[in-house]
Amino acid sequence: MKFFKLFILLSFVSITLFSQTKEQLNHLDTYFQKSLDEWQVPGMAIAIVNADSIVFSKGYGFANIIKKTKVDNHTLFAVASNSKAFTAAAIAKLIEEGKLNWDDKVIDYLPYFKMYNDYVTANFTITDLLCHRSGLETFSGDLLWYGTTLTAEEIIAAQKYLKPKYEFRTTFGYSNIAYLTAGIIIEKISGKSWQEYIKNNFIDPLEMNRTLTSTTQIKKTTNVATPYYYENEKNQELNWVNWDNIAPAGAIISSVNDFSKWLQLNINKGNFKETSFFNENSFNKLTTPHVNFEVGKNTENVHFKSYGLGWNLQDYEGVKIISHGGGYDGMISKSFFIPGKELGVVILTNSLNWVPSALTKKILEVLITNNLNGNDWSANYLNYKKSSDSIAIVKHNKSELQRGKLNKNHFELKKYTGVFKDIMYGTVTVSEQNNLLHFKMDATPIFYAYLNHWNHHIFTFRFPKHLSSLPEGKLWFDLNKNGEITKLHIDVPNPDFDFTEFEFIKQLK
Repeated sequence: MKFFKLFILLSFVSITLFSQTKEQLNHLDTYFQKSLDEWQVPGMAIAIVNADSIVFSKGYGFANIIKKTKVDNHTLFAVASNSKAFTAAAIAKLIEEGKLNWDDKVIDYLPYFKMYNDYVTANFTITDLLCHRSGLETFSGDLLWYGTTLTAEEIIAAQKYLKPKYEFRTTFGYSNIAYLTAGIIIEKISGKSWQEYIKNNFIDPLEMNRTLTSTTQIKKTTNVATPYYYENEKNQELNWVNWDNIAPAGAIISSVNDFSKWLQLNINKGNFKETSFFNENSFNKLTTPHVNFEVGKNTENVHFKSYGLGWNLQDYEGVKIISHGGGYDGMISKSFFIPGKELGVVILTNSLNWVPSALTKKILEVLITNNLNGNDWSANYLNYKKSSDSIAIVKHNKSELQRGKLNKNHFELKKYTGVFKDIMYGTVTVSEQNNLLHFKMDATPIFYAYLNHWNHHIFTFRFPKHLSSLPEGKLWFDLNKNGEITKLHIDVPNPDFDFTEFEFIKQLK
């Protein structure tokens, strides 16, 4: 914040803004509760800040439904990919200290770093890691880390087998593994773990006293939200899944009051309470477009959308919005700030929902345009979500009607058993248990299930509901010309994880 900006007029401006803000915040408060109720989200917390203070901070609903523990502004939620901006800021800080450069080649720091061809491997830079332009499709390779026992080095080394969808540096493709790689470079340069570096250089100095960097720390604290997903007219509770092996891309767990300080640091372009964390040149680098998106017709005067380094960028009614979202299984979050308005917002929820995106639009509409009678974004998003869910249900029901009708025959179960290996992931083991086929993804302890025959050599399954919100998937076997099983494939319809990137080949005994 420019603390002495318009100092002479400060008293008058403060009175004027307070009067406006009170009306706006009361309106938003009512709308937040309405949205929580209609989406049946268990709990939510929201904070709205300016450059040096929190002007609104409140919890809604329950952190845990069974225990009836209520959400407040200190309740901890996974902020997931909102962590990426911390990693990008850490890189900027190390560059300011002269310890690396934006155009340094990744392979110079991590010799085991390999991409899909030699040219991309040799020319991949620090900047490339942070702006999602590798040529890979969005979320490519995420099953290498999600819930797995693979180490960071194993994950990074395995990505060389991922197939590109685009030309290098031409198209946006969101990559968690790229941010993991950036985090490992931070570790190599600083001599500290990513968790230690972020805690020592950001979390502690910002006095984010309740913020965690690992799920392993949850047992040592209180007032932690439980993850949920809504299915069959009920909120289903989920276990926390450890993200230590992808920490730089999404491990931070925080409250709205704590996270507000991070937003204030960025509103002030790297400064907080007269302490400089990174300079304005670094801030400009982080919030400059590096990959642009197509902008279609809209009613919000949006002219550009892009990704910087750790931040999404766009304009809205003439102001620049800097934001990011976070998705954890059972928790969705959103944060944004507007330096030109000295305004920041963080929204944390403990279910899988679209509420943070809807509320972002509502908050912008109210606080930027002062329109208290605008769109009902929550209802609009909910209608779209219900329509999408209905399509998925119809598709699932159609598949169920075909069960056993295309070809109900299959081999004796023993013939399907064995170990199947993918070159980048590792193995899947299929066994016979309780007169049923059972499979497990060996590197992912939370992914296992019994198989139910569908047709031919195709089976359906559902991972344990307390471990994963993923819907029913299919697993099928390929045969060679001699009728022998040679391969195994998995597919689960979802927007995050592409199981079809793997091809599991049966291993000879």
